[in-house]
Amino acid sequence: MPSHGECITLCIGQAGCNIGEDVWELFCVEHQVEPDGTRRKLEEKRKSEIISEEADSAFRSFFSDTHASPAQYVPRSIFVDTDPSTRDEMLTGPNQKLFHPESVLGYKQDCRNIFFEGRNMARTFQIKEDVMDRVRLAVDLCSNLQGFFVFHSFGGGTGSGLGCDILHDLHDAFDKKVIFQPVIYPSHKFSSSIVEPYNCIFSTHYMRDVVDVSLMLDNEAAYRVCENKLNIQQPDFDNVNRLIAQCISACTTSLRFETQLHATLIEIVTNIVPTQYYRYPIVSLAPVRARDKEAHETFVEEEIVTELFESKNVLCDVTHLRQNRYLSAVVLLRGIGSPQKEKSRDGSKDELKERPVEANHVITALHSLKDGTHRSPLKFAPWIQSGFKVGLVGVPPSTVPGDKVMAQTKRQGAMLGNSTAVRQLFVRQYTKFLKLFYRRAYVWQFLEANGEIDSFYDARDGVRDIIGHYEELLQECVRVENEKYDGNTVVKLQGATMPNDQPPRGS
Repeated sequence: MPSHGECITLCIGQAGCNIGEDVWELFCVEHQVEPDGTRRKLEEKRKSEIISEEADSAFRSFFSDTHASPAQYVPRSIFVDTDPSTRDEMLTGPNQKLFHPESVLGYKQDCRNIFFEGRNMARTFQIKEDVMDRVRLAVDLCSNLQGFFVFHSFGGGTGSGLGCDILHDLHDAFDKKVIFQPVIYPSHKFSSSIVEPYNCIFSTHYMRDVVDVSLMLDNEAAYRVCENKLNIQQPDFDNVNRLIAQCISACTTSLRFETQLHATLIEIVTNIVPTQYYRYPIVSLAPVRARDKEAHETFVEEEIVTELFESKNVLCDVTHLRQNRYLSAVVLLRGIGSPQKEKSRDGSKDELKERPVEANHVITALHSLKDGTHRSPLKFAPWIQSGFKVGLVGVPPSTVPGDKVMAQTKRQGAMLGNSTAVRQLFVRQYTKFLKLFYRRAYVWQFLEANGEIDSFYDARDGVRDIIGHYEELLQECVRVENEKYDGNTVVKLQGATMPNDQPPRGS
């Protein structure tokens, strides 16, 4: 039985399924699960008493045991896409024996990149009932369910429309469990569909009350990290998805391995979400380096923690992080700590010995960043005294076989930061939505898919409300901080601001 409880993943739409498949490929490497679901190499080690079964039980939080001989482990995951090609590729690809065939769902046609088409198909073809049946079967195999990870995109029709209906049913059926939502938010500059702003605003509005944490990711920032950090001149989706998979892996290590400092799903939600209005953390990963730099750079814990709070390491397109305010931050580190000198057994000389990452090094680095020892300090909301939650795991990170791009490292960190800078993502898509909706461009396609014109107004007002809460929070921070300085120093905050123009209410 897993020490922290089980987690079930749902991968919805083409983007969600592609990322989910890369995430599970990395999970299998880290837990030494073969493509057919067996762990032959690890079983041999266990027979020779190199590793105990108790110390290796935490991985079962994401894998279920079929109790076959030899033991076979199946991912606790459900994949669904309305386009049949995704299912065909998964069931004929290299991982065809890993996933349960009945947990990979495919249908006859895609959703035409229309939010309401996804919702219409979910109900007409009973897709959400099929998904919920598979979810209940997966839950029945759990003894202490923690919650769900739901991977999907807000820009596509399946990820947004079908994902919305599935999440509502999931929330209704398991309202006591955590729903953790890694979101692929549309890019500001590039898009695969001209109606992405509509899908994005609808998704943001209709899912805001059914999810506990939405982890904000976007392709544009991931492309930038691949270009600047991994020296890839023309990144493709494989590069981006593998980078996102590394980020998800780093965020879930404390759920899949024995930990030194716990960070369960419930603890992450408790520490990072003060109210339902502010449940959109950004995420960063460090170190991210190209393989040709592997021999030249070795990162200690302090350097990793510092990089986690730099804009260039954040996997969503936000700026002015230092000028915005954090409400909280969850820092998750894994791997072998920097070597330390210790006396040999006979006491004759000092020896360098490696140990798992240590909490005191991480906490010292966090305090240095908050106090601004060498650079401008991290700024939290004035009423937040200690905004950090730390999780530590002593298992080094891995890379998938054949990955010749990312350097292997002994230490890795991820940061989930609840920052007011995230409002920039909402403002950009909200502005693009207004420009389209002002001219009623492409609205007819959504109305033909059983949508209603009032839904556009409701979604617009709902997202404006989300942005408004962040604006009010920023104004309160300014007021309190200016009072602290007796009005002598005016605190200025930078970043995206709410657009004032609104489309007329007419048809």
